[in-house]
Amino acid sequence: MATSAKLHHLARLRSELTRESHQTAVRELSALGPAARPVPSAASPAQEQLEWWIFFHAAWPAEIVGTPFGFERVTPRPDGLDLHLASSDTYLQWLVSTLLPTVHGEQLHGIPGLRLTRDRTGAPILLLAGTTAQVRLRGITAALWRQCVELARQDFADAGHQPLWNAPTDTMTALEAEHAPWFDHTSAGPRPFRLASGLLRRIGLFSAAGATACLTGWTTAGAIHEGWKFDFEFIPGHRPDHDHLLRLLTDPDAGLPLRVAGRGCVRCPGPDASCRIQLTPIDGLPGGITMLFHSTDEEVVQAWERHWPGEFARIRSGWNANCVPNR
Repeated sequence: MATSAKLHHLARLRSELTRESHQTAVRELSALGPAARPVPSAASPAQEQLEWWIFFHAAWPAEIVGTPFGFERVTPRPDGLDLHLASSDTYLQWLVSTLLPTVHGEQLHGIPGLRLTRDRTGAPILLLAGTTAQVRLRGITAALWRQCVELARQDFADAGHQPLWNAPTDTMTALEAEHAPWFDHTSAGPRPFRLASGLLRRIGLFSAAGATACLTGWTTAGAIHEGWKFDFEFIPGHRPDHDHLLRLLTDPDAGLPLRVAGRGCVRCPGPDASCRIQLTPIDGLPGGITMLFHSTDEEVVQAWERHWPGEFARIRSGWNANCVPNR
């Protein structure tokens, strides 16, 4: 970084995108060196692939969570990613069970090639067999992690599934190797997993428009190429600041190489806005993102709040500054 002022400017930008503290962002940027981007891309296709699979499974949460897809923040580095979890024990149990690979007959469940290890502090590390890719999980104790894995093992055994996460780390099974690529290489381009990997490394994007009552994401193009759609549902009275989200997402220093290709807004700006925004890669590669912004019915919000009071306390604490009276 050329100057201290520039370092702190980029650290502020990075902390918005990763939800890290400013101090952590400064430390990470200093370690990356002056030529590095504030949010580094994954250095290998395998690292992108592992992050894509994690995002793919987490993007449709099993319950309401007070942080984007249950992640408090991320710490991205070229050779790995730290994911800081922040959600209920039941949600963590669901997430672990969703990620762990098993086989039932010829049906594969979970992330193909996912293997488990720990670092010297006991933090769980997710590996992709036969590669150097890794994602470290923070915010979950070693005891809770073991409990989640053991409960998943028991549930899978009762359902007749064979676990694969304890298979050798140097290679995938034949069935895993068949499913791991996901995309058709003839249509998906040279880096088919790059978009979701980049989004996961910028998890703060999903709270940049304000705290959502419900956030879901899903793929839209099957195996053809990487297309995503995200539905941002807000508490009635919230003004979603999607322009701020778009500025971060397309920022030339720290964002992704995307451009706004289409936009349709009704009653915007305002607490009852309904907006649809489409983005496509500026480099001409396949893929794209569609984002939907709208309010949820008050009755639905109240039902969710009764069922998940702790998570909604987090949600409401993050949106009060943008609240206006209902019209």
